[in-house]
Amino acid sequence: MMIILSHMHNTAADADVYVLVVLGLFYKVLVQDPGTLDRADVDPHFSCIADLVENNQSLLRFCPSCELFQPDCSKHCKLCEVCIKDYDHHCLFLNRCVGQGNHRLFLLFILSMVTAHLLFVATAASYLYGKMPANSQSLSLWLRMLGVEFWVLVMVIMNALTLFWEVWLLTEQFDTIASGTTSYFRHSAASARRRSLGRRWLTVLLFLLEGQRQVGRGQMRDDKPTINV
Repeated sequence: MMIILSHMHNTAADADVYVLVVLGLFYKVLVQDPGTLDRADVDPHFSCIADLVENNQSLLRFCPSCELFQPDCSKHCKLCEVCIKDYDHHCLFLNRCVGQGNHRLFLLFILSMVTAHLLFVATAASYLYGKMPANSQSLSLWLRMLGVEFWVLVMVIMNALTLFWEVWLLTEQFDTIASGTTSYFRHSAASARRRSLGRRWLTVLLFLLEGQRQVGRGQMRDDKPTINV
């Protein structure tokens, strides 16, 4: 009995530590600068609109709101009202842009949420399985048990659906990083180059460990709809 209680105490303590880790990552993503473009980061090749025309560049490289010449893979966010380096997307849930400064933190936060939801679903499913009537084929008993544990069942379904969405988001993000670009600029010709599977996984791993990558050049400058998450 003492061994069981000790195990439950250790499990609860581990859960508390993990919750603190998730909350810490969440706070860090909220306060971290996403990569706001300032005067020191502008493209030095252009000083006026005429330079863009002479170099056959899109006029959209000049941001009239910030009055800056944007370097590659930068974009003005109308919600944040700033230009972001290595712009990926504007997350509506966080109400923050995801860019060069916080992209790695954003992915680590999503990974921590995936782990948390996966653990919850597995633990709750094990709990419900233990509550099921043993060797009983009566549907009424099963329904009664599910009625008593209704909120547990609802939470399992909600967490499972959230888990599917997070896995899809990570898949999209990893594919984008492996291509050497961002979500907003992923359809550019330069970022469409093919890489081997091993090279793609190595690129993602290095990005998660170091937060650095080689972003594709020659991105599309046309305004287009993006998926904000």
